[in-house]
Amino acid sequence: MGKDFSMCPVTQIFGISVSTYSIMIIIGFAAGLVCAVLRRKINEIRADDLVACLFIAAAGALLGGKLFYMIQGFPQFLELARETGYTVLEYFRDAGLVYYGGFTGAVLFVLMTAKLVGTPVWAMIDTILPSIPLMHAIGRIGCFSAGCCYGLPCGFGVYFDASPFAPHGVRLLPVQLIEAACLLALFFLMLRYGREKRPPGKVLAFYLTGYGIIRFVLEFFRYDAIRGIYGIFSVSQWISLALIALGVFFWFWYPCAGRKKASS
Repeated sequence: MGKDFSMCPVTQIFGISVSTYSIMIIIGFAAGLVCAVLRRKINEIRADDLVACLFIAAAGALLGGKLFYMIQGFPQFLELARETGYTVLEYFRDAGLVYYGGFTGAVLFVLMTAKLVGTPVWAMIDTILPSIPLMHAIGRIGCFSAGCCYGLPCGFGVYFDASPFAPHGVRLLPVQLIEAACLLALFFLMLRYGREKRPPGKVLAFYLTGYGIIRFVLEFFRYDAIRGIYGIFSVSQWISLALIALGVFFWFWYPCAGRKKASS
């Protein structure tokens, strides 16, 4: 069969070449920002505090995503550094983004900013969290356009021959779009669950468990080697299992611990 699909990793805007992946990240952030602002009254969050937290969280996500990528590829960096003199600063500049690193960095920066502006931490987290799968879903469309995070070879897949990341001349499962669809479903479920103020930890537990399951399952259909495999699972699958366990903790134990503390 002919090559019926070609990626568009670069978009022309007013004659300037712009990464389609970057455009989708910006669109995703804007959509998540609007969603969070519309939901802020549920947890009684001021709009300026919320916007400040989201922009600082974006910086944390960028830093955390790059650092996690660098940690995963550190052995390859050392080999390249010995052979070519490749520096750490060059490695940081060229590093891609790993979602779990970005999520960790964003959460840490949100916690820090919420403390600085004097906003209740759980109220801020619960307001922002439903926006995360929406932003992530749009970002995965960016992954699809770039051809990164690609899936297994399959007869009904698509070609990523314009991608600098994916192998050419072979049909690959568009697992990026499958994850985007799952994330949109998670987004709408979290919107429904978060229509009213919830006890501390509940919204976080919903997200950690939901996304942990999605990512754990879809990792079986990924084909990009940079994920790293340790034992029977990929790095992301091990992290997913940890997040599912953490979600169960927040769902069942954390509220009980809070009530015990309040009654003591």
